[in-house]
Amino acid sequence: MSEKMSIREAAQLLSVSDQAVHKRIRSGSLSAEKLNGRWFVDAASVRVALERPPRRGRPLSGETYMLMNGPYEVMEFSYRESDGSFAPGKVRDALRAPLGTVTRNGRGRADGLRQWWDYRSIPESRSGMDEKLRRLGLDDPSQIPFRNLGLSLSDQYWVCPVSQEVNWEDVNYFRNPFGDSRQGWDEWLAEVGLSSPDNTSEGVLPKRWLCEGPLRILLKGHVPWTDQQVFNERVATLLHGRLLREGEYVSYEVVNLGKLGVASSCSCFVGEREEYVPFNLVAESEGKRPGETAYDNVVRLCRQLGIAEKETERFLSKMIVCDGIMANTDRHLRNFGLIRDIDNLSWRFAPLFDTGNSLWYDKDEGEVARGDYSYASRPFDARPNRQLMYASTLDWLDLSSLDGFPDEACEVLEEGNLSRWRLEYLREGIERRIAAVAELCG
Repeated sequence: MSEKMSIREAAQLLSVSDQAVHKRIRSGSLSAEKLNGRWFVDAASVRVALERPPRRGRPLSGETYMLMNGPYEVMEFSYRESDGSFAPGKVRDALRAPLGTVTRNGRGRADGLRQWWDYRSIPESRSGMDEKLRRLGLDDPSQIPFRNLGLSLSDQYWVCPVSQEVNWEDVNYFRNPFGDSRQGWDEWLAEVGLSSPDNTSEGVLPKRWLCEGPLRILLKGHVPWTDQQVFNERVATLLHGRLLREGEYVSYEVVNLGKLGVASSCSCFVGEREEYVPFNLVAESEGKRPGETAYDNVVRLCRQLGIAEKETERFLSKMIVCDGIMANTDRHLRNFGLIRDIDNLSWRFAPLFDTGNSLWYDKDEGEVARGDYSYASRPFDARPNRQLMYASTLDWLDLSSLDGFPDEACEVLEEGNLSRWRLEYLREGIERRIAAVAELCG
């Protein structure tokens, strides 16, 4: 092929979903090839498709659903599986709609619905998804959540076919059992396509929800070349336990899943009348003012939601300091956020979670041997020590509580498959990051 473009770029040019582009590739109407597991579309074939005259006649309508937030009716919409398109209908409760799916004048947004649903779906890049889609007879991961009404354990949203009578109390996963227990399974994607919250678990790493009595437990795996991410979650838990209060962080344990290896385990941090709202949805719904820093943008948007500026600054300071010690590279705007009560619509900060991509887990042996401790921080400044300067409220920080932490961290890390020299490298790295925080405190 000559000039190529990604599936997403082709979808945007053609004003269709990613799923529709995949269907056109299979039908032969678009030329494409797969490179390193990803499809790339021939730009010339996209231009030809754009020049074709539109089909005459009324388009076929899809199945009609009511988007629900727990027991509340939010918005009617139709979904057409043939091309993955969403068509919003009457909005019944704009305040309880997912952020970004309703305009300021109260109309549903087709692009907002599609983007929100795509985030709700398992990414195609997760290991094993191509084969899972083939076995399910589906074309795109975004079709899977319709098999369990879009139910999730991250929020209370779901979709109810208007032709059916379904009660929230009878189907939600917070109250009703699902799937298998920790025993008796040997495949991460085993429950995908069935009645399981696994259908709406975003992210590339393998994940699996378990129902153990009243507990809802999330297991998460790691990249193929190292299991350090799993142990990093436990190290972060120990750090958070030294610096933060209970409820300000998610607690992780390490569990052994037999031939699947080790995984991190944590309890669901969302209550049955709450929803987790990643901060990117807040930011995209309001936008950033000219000249406004990413930090100031977060503070302003939280203030608009009714969260006091001092409370926001304290939360962000705790996040920045803890991530600074852990050398976290992955605190993007979907990896921290807010929790909203679906009844009174009040907001609070979600506990800190997901710190696995930290402690230089992706450094190769050459970088370790050279003592390379460089990394890019997020979300306010890629330079770690510059980002630390955004931690403006430090009256909560007791540096003496970090005494012995490097040794404690390495005791956890040595349970993984790490060499002795890598452990020494990590010990020194943690000491350096603590020193950087101490310097910040003067």
